[in-house]
Amino acid sequence: MSKPVALAQRQEPARFGPFHRGAHAPFAIRWFGMTALAGHLRHLLAEAAASNNFDLRDWMRPTEATELLDRVGQVLGASKAGDSLSERLGREVWIDFVADTGDDHDVSLAVGRMLFNEYTLSGDEPCTLPRGDLLLFGGDTAYPVANANELERRLLGPWNHVLSGKAEGRRVLLGIPGNHDWYDGLDGFGRLFRRNALEDLTEPTITRNERSTSALNDASLDRVQGFVHRQLHIDEMVESVHLAEEALNSLRALLLGSQVKTVNRLGLAGYTAVQEASFWALPLAPGLDLWGVDRQLRNADFRQRLFFSQRRAKAQPRRIFFVAPEPALAFGDPHEAGSKLLEACGLSLDLDRLFYLSGDAHHYERLTVQQSMHIISGGGGAFVHGSRISQGSGSTPPEFVYPDRRSSLRLALGMPLGLAGGTAGLLPHGLFALIATVEMLAPQRGPIAGGVAAALATLLATIGLSLSVRARLERPAATWAISILFGLILGLGPLGLWFILPLVLPWLGLFAAVVLGHAFIGSFALGLFLLLLEVTGLDHQQGFAALGHPGFRHFVRLCVQPGGKIEGFVIGKDDPVGEDPAVLIDRFIWD
Repeated sequence: MSKPVALAQRQEPARFGPFHRGAHAPFAIRWFGMTALAGHLRHLLAEAAASNNFDLRDWMRPTEATELLDRVGQVLGASKAGDSLSERLGREVWIDFVADTGDDHDVSLAVGRMLFNEYTLSGDEPCTLPRGDLLLFGGDTAYPVANANELERRLLGPWNHVLSGKAEGRRVLLGIPGNHDWYDGLDGFGRLFRRNALEDLTEPTITRNERSTSALNDASLDRVQGFVHRQLHIDEMVESVHLAEEALNSLRALLLGSQVKTVNRLGLAGYTAVQEASFWALPLAPGLDLWGVDRQLRNADFRQRLFFSQRRAKAQPRRIFFVAPEPALAFGDPHEAGSKLLEACGLSLDLDRLFYLSGDAHHYERLTVQQSMHIISGGGGAFVHGSRISQGSGSTPPEFVYPDRRSSLRLALGMPLGLAGGTAGLLPHGLFALIATVEMLAPQRGPIAGGVAAALATLLATIGLSLSVRARLERPAATWAISILFGLILGLGPLGLWFILPLVLPWLGLFAAVVLGHAFIGSFALGLFLLLLEVTGLDHQQGFAALGHPGFRHFVRLCVQPGGKIEGFVIGKDDPVGEDPAVLIDRFIWD
């Protein structure tokens, strides 16, 4: 058994030195690049399937809570006496929760090193924090699409490398799908989380990524090579070729009537999958149920409503540990997807006693609502979402956030230069270069054509920007004011460059200078637009996606007492790939 690691309290103020990005492929997804575009296309296909009532979950047979308890108890070596897991174990139940995993290889490796450790806490009440009996995934297991291949490359390979020297008995793997799991029709999700019907005869495929071995050394040469690959966008080119190969293989299989070869099962060393559906219920302690809910791509369907309604009527739990793929409250405001999940299950944060735990927003946020506690913990590997910078008049400030407001503002200030420099990808540059090309060529057909082209570009830019604002319906005046301002900049920018450049740089070729200039200036302006949305509170996600920042990763370790009290320990690192040890971010109790 590995030696426990001493866990220190995180010191304030927040660390703000250089943050280390991954040095080994696969690198983090560029959300304004070709790889992310492929993920969005998969999203549209999945939405189309859902719109046509093509249900991809016909393989599911939701397991009764008592049967799931039997399976979990069998894996953990518990007795068969008792109606809850804590009673059968005769002790507290430890749970590790992580969400939004499987992006950058090196960050995944760093998160795995934190997650699969046992910790000790000193102080007035010293204690040991063992690894969880249950490892609970809160959705979005890999990016941009959680298919079997991306799960292997971005999550299971690095984590199985960490687990290779930790033979400490069997543990339970549970999960709920997020939207990126659904983009693959839950195929990869099912290969990892669905119970193996032949578990007594076969072992799951344990993937190992050889790059993880070299990543342990993290030599300076590796880091330089990784930096060059990212700056030259070689990672995007490689991933685009990889995605094209996957598409061609699928097309070839379709035409020839064959199948694409892939692993039948995915596995995490030392963990056993026990569920047979994307939703489930497990009695944790007397009067406390653990519910895992799946909203599909839109809303919880009838089968889930019936399943949880029957479970509540039968068990009548006084309190519910509610795990959802999206929060009910995000950035201090009600979040529609999570609110609908609560409504579908007949629950309320105000009226019931709930411990609501989710990911989706890539930060940590804790808030008490009446007798309920609402926690967001989406720090398992994807880029960080800063916490809310500007509090709205109707928003409820959380009791604790990570990263804090000051750190989030410092991150946000890098959006314009980050977007112009291509950190998020080169799709914006290509779009603005195309706009400039059209506006430069249109006047050759006459002044009217030139004016129409500029007006049309301005109109489309304005509408597109307004549609990207999440609070556009709640704050339409502010949305349209900002969108019109930046729509004019992006739409009329090529004409401005056409007039200014000959005066400033007369030796440059005008056509190429305008196209290239608008590609970078337009991207910088888009970064300013995203920054302004963050500062004014109109949007809290788009700009941080553009940054793709690797910092502030964390997970939650929970201790469920036999009486049902939950004590939580949030463990993380500001710079996960750096050499600093993991620290205690937050500690809470829900009773």
